[in-house]
Amino acid sequence: MTALGQRMLGAILVIVFASLYVWHGGKAALFLSIMAALMLASALIIHFLGPRNINIRRQMHANRVVAGERTRVAVELKFDCPIPLLWIILCENTPAGVHRKLLFPGNRRQFTYQYELSGLRRGVYRWESSRLYWGDVFGWNTVSAETVNHTSLIVVPQAAEWGENNPGEYSAVGEDALSERRSSQGNRSPEFREYQQGDPLGRVHWKSTAKTGRLQTFLPETSDSVSLGILVYEGASGYEVRQSEKRDTPAFERVVRAAARWIHTAERDNIPYQLWTEGGGSGSAHQEKWQQELLHSPENHALDKLAQARISAPQAVSPSLRTEMLDRMAIGSRIVILTGKMDDTLVEWVMCAIGLGYRVEVQLTEFMAGEGSSPISRAESLSSHMAQKRGHHVDAADTSVAVATAQSIATDQTIRDMDNESVEQLRQSGVQIHWITDGSLPSMRKAEVTDVGA
Repeated sequence: MTALGQRMLGAILVIVFASLYVWHGGKAALFLSIMAALMLASALIIHFLGPRNINIRRQMHANRVVAGERTRVAVELKFDCPIPLLWIILCENTPAGVHRKLLFPGNRRQFTYQYELSGLRRGVYRWESSRLYWGDVFGWNTVSAETVNHTSLIVVPQAAEWGENNPGEYSAVGEDALSERRSSQGNRSPEFREYQQGDPLGRVHWKSTAKTGRLQTFLPETSDSVSLGILVYEGASGYEVRQSEKRDTPAFERVVRAAARWIHTAERDNIPYQLWTEGGGSGSAHQEKWQQELLHSPENHALDKLAQARISAPQAVSPSLRTEMLDRMAIGSRIVILTGKMDDTLVEWVMCAIGLGYRVEVQLTEFMAGEGSSPISRAESLSSHMAQKRGHHVDAADTSVAVATAQSIATDQTIRDMDNESVEQLRQSGVQIHWITDGSLPSMRKAEVTDVGA
């Protein structure tokens, strides 16, 4: 019941009992009239003389935490109130759920307490509005006031651990590979090559073009310290998103965690790097204004961008990938592309980067090797298994399910064959291909908030 409803009910009770006393008389009616009047007076006093100027301040050890870590929040509550209060309850909408704190203030007007948040997934969070409740000793008259003090928290992904090399042609990249340095080459003459589609016109060397009669591109000298480019592919065509994995697609989570590992390693080795998230369209369209301001603040870190990374919605037309960011990197720089699997758009971008003189390597998080059995045999196996469960009787429903499964498996196999062709095309172009499917994702428990006292 609302505060207005409570006061109206109290006023009605006072009128009823007072009328009963006037009409019938008696001590019982008088007692009820007095009690109803006291309750109404108490409700009015609690409402009009309750807490004002409510101020909530939260403090954390950092505004950026790693997913899965525990975060302790210290809350300081201040308010003004001219009357003593028997009890108050502060309800906060934290990123991990609602936290309620019961306090007995009396004449105190300042409180400090703490609680812990655990199980938070990567993302950008904010404390929404809080509400302070107070009332009488029996809880018959309860009043509340809303207070807004937004506190932001960025939960960055955990960095993946480099696993042991997988046997076979593709293996996981070792962490030491990033520490390679280009040896000093001294003064050497400029390099030229034939113009390729996508080369900036500013790099065309006209003297060499006039001599050879063919358009030549000038490649400036590269610096001794080669920068690193990290591209996280967000296109839906780069991942196999199942209905049960809409929230956490394992392949994409491996991509994000691998990108976080590259960032940590680059910062440890003092290697200049750039992080790009491509294929997801306009990422800011899915963000609220406060999220955009937070992620584009001067204190922004590259990991903050990964906190908001997500797979884009499937599109009828393949997304276009930008190449302007390559102009800010030195020729010969290393570019690491992280994706679940290759698609035509990504292959075209890789070939363009190679043509511009960059060293590109691709890391895939979805296993696309050949299947051990054909789609038909797998469908037959499914039909046989269903028949065993139904007493060796195969009905029309079983047959239709098996046929549909065979078609689905055949489609998946066709997609895998196309992906393998793309991978083979890149390998023949000198692109290093690695697999990072061996790293198991850490289990994320349910987000919860725990009161740890003052």
